[in-house]
Amino acid sequence: MAQPNEITVDRKLSDIFEEAYNFMNTIDSCYDPTNSPEVQANIKKCIGLFEDSTRLVSLCGLFSSNETHEEIPTEHLRYLLLPFFLGQLTLKLCNAERKEIVQVAEVYYNDFLRRCENYQLCEKTDTVAVATPHSTDKMQELLRMGQERNAKLQKYKEKKDLDDQIKMLKVAMEKEHVEDEVKRDFYMKLLSSCIMEAHEELISISQEKQILEQIAIMRRSGVDDHPMHPPKGPPPKPLKPIIITKDAIQKAVYGMGYPSLPTMTVAEFYEQRVAEGIFPDAERMKEINKNSLMNRVYQDNAAEQDKDDEETENMIERDDEEYLARQRAKDEFKDDHRRGYGNRHNRS
Repeated sequence: MAQPNEITVDRKLSDIFEEAYNFMNTIDSCYDPTNSPEVQANIKKCIGLFEDSTRLVSLCGLFSSNETHEEIPTEHLRYLLLPFFLGQLTLKLCNAERKEIVQVAEVYYNDFLRRCENYQLCEKTDTVAVATPHSTDKMQELLRMGQERNAKLQKYKEKKDLDDQIKMLKVAMEKEHVEDEVKRDFYMKLLSSCIMEAHEELISISQEKQILEQIAIMRRSGVDDHPMHPPKGPPPKPLKPIIITKDAIQKAVYGMGYPSLPTMTVAEFYEQRVAEGIFPDAERMKEINKNSLMNRVYQDNAAEQDKDDEETENMIERDDEEYLARQRAKDEFKDDHRRGYGNRHNRS
């Protein structure tokens, strides 16, 4: 039987994910500029919700590395999309260094694709490489470009057909009662669409990283320096993908494999959320619970017990005859009747 805290965690995970997913769809359908303060604030909030969902998935231990997608319960399939959604939202941020933004998004997309490969949702692919514009053979270059164009057209058609099916399934998903087969079909098609999109995003990121590197070289050489564009204020807080582990031992072991990525224990995560005002402080909750109805019952019972103990001690000290007689009779009964006497276990 599941413990109450497990039920609470599972319910909260689904609630947080659903809120974040709906919030993300609202952001995507918004007509305001992405760099507007309101949209940026919404993006950050949505990222925070998906990060909390990711932490709870880790705490619940929903996924195992030796499973296939067929063994994952339908309701858990959607949580495989968490790194993809975080990658999409990260690329929309405007208040950090662009180099950091694309690096963090790249980590999320690669993590998403690796998980999908592990669960046999897609085939393993080589590291994304961007072709250089130089070629020794013009005919080979033209042939390569033609093949790439045909492949892109084919992928575009497949993606469009897939997205059309997803739209139809999404309507069915909004009904009050949805069959498990419909849900599974929706999540599987959504995962397939996101896998295709993640590959495209990684190609774009690789190209953008080259451009950013060229800009950095120009700035270092002083070509891009301009007195009309001085640096404004302190540098923003660095962006980093968040990985959480269950305890300090796992933190040490897991951190060795990913030294550049920060890890957090459950205790550290809770302390951080308390500092941010999201989770209640344990000491504060104790203070609040002092006046709860259940706590008052325990306090009253304890006070009554203390009072009875004090009266008993007083009677013993003054050799109260009535009390001593009761105690002697009780001891004599225990001597004459062994424990369980008279209990026939419902037998006549």
